[in-house]
Amino acid sequence: MTSACSQETWHLVSGEKGDAAEIRIDGDEGEASWSWGPDNFTVQVTVVKNGLAGAAATSKDAELTLQLADGTRLEFAGRRSALVCQRGCEGLHLPNAWLVRRD
Repeated sequence: MTSACSQETWHLVSGEKGDAAEIRIDGDEGEASWSWGPDNFTVQVTVVKNGLAGAAATSKDAELTLQLADGTRLEFAGRRSALVCQRGCEGLHLPNAWLVRRD
C-alpha cells in the first residue's frame, strides 16, 4: 500500500442535505463519522492517495482514496472543493457528495 506523504489537514463534510457525515484527515490518517437511521458510526481512515493539494494549483480534478480500518476503500474525485464518492460509500450508507476545505 502506498501512503501519501502530506501533513496537511482536510475536512470533508456531506454535501447532501440531511446527511450528517464528515471525514477529518490530518496528514496520512483521520477519522470518518456518519449516521444512518438511529445508528452512528466512527471509523479510523488511512490516506492511500491524496491529490487534493496538487489539484489546487491546477485545473485538474482532485482524487482522494481512503482506506477504512476494515480494509474498505473509499474513492473520491472531482473539483478540489467538491468531491463525489466514486466507490465504497454506498455500501456504508455514506453520502455521495462531499464539500472539502483545508483546515
